Amino acid sequence: MILRLILCIFLFSFLSHCTKTSQSYEACERADLDYLVCSLVVYQSYAFCAETAANVTGSTEVKAAAKFRCDAERLVGTYLCDDIKKKKCGTK
Repeated sequence: MILRLILCIFLFSFLSHCTKTSQSYEACERADLDYLVCSLVVYQSYAFCAETAANVTGSTEVKAAAKFRCDAERLVGTYLCDDIKKKKCGTK
């Protein structure tokens, strides 16, 4: 349920940035779809990483490092998705 709501919000907010009067409408529309796919991959990767990190045994530092790695991967993935969209859509 929450995932559907998030997907709807992403789809609405990012597709609304492109207008049909723009010369790069098709490129921007494609960039929106690529961004959505990229975001879903980042989310799935983070969910898997977080599940794996939750099962890590060891000291508090080891557990924190596993969680930090997941957060760092998600952050880098999110910036990558944003950068790809900006480059393809022409919005910098």
